[in-house]
Amino acid sequence: MTQIHFHEDFYIPVLKGSKTQTARIDEPIPELGPGTAIFDHGKSIPVEITAVSHKSFEEMSLEEVQKDGFKSKDELWYALLTFYPNLQKTDLLMLVEFKRVVI
Repeated sequence: MTQIHFHEDFYIPVLKGSKTQTARIDEPIPELGPGTAIFDHGKSIPVEITAVSHKSFEEMSLEEVQKDGFKSKDELWYALLTFYPNLQKTDLLMLVEFKRVVI
């Protein structure tokens, strides 16, 4: 089962379903199917990984940005830079789509 690690700030958006995607670099490609969202503060949420794609930040649509839980591309860009300070807008991102599994 795939685990996706998140900063604790994303716990509520994943729990509420307003964040259904995460953009990553330099991580193994997760398997589609059951997984777990693991947060810094030790909590976890069961998820199903539904799709994985690759594209640069420049190629991302507003819809993809919103799936990531952000209102604008600028907002997402600044968040990405906190995790990947050397990221360039042309670097390839792995976009992992998921949905929360309600037990």
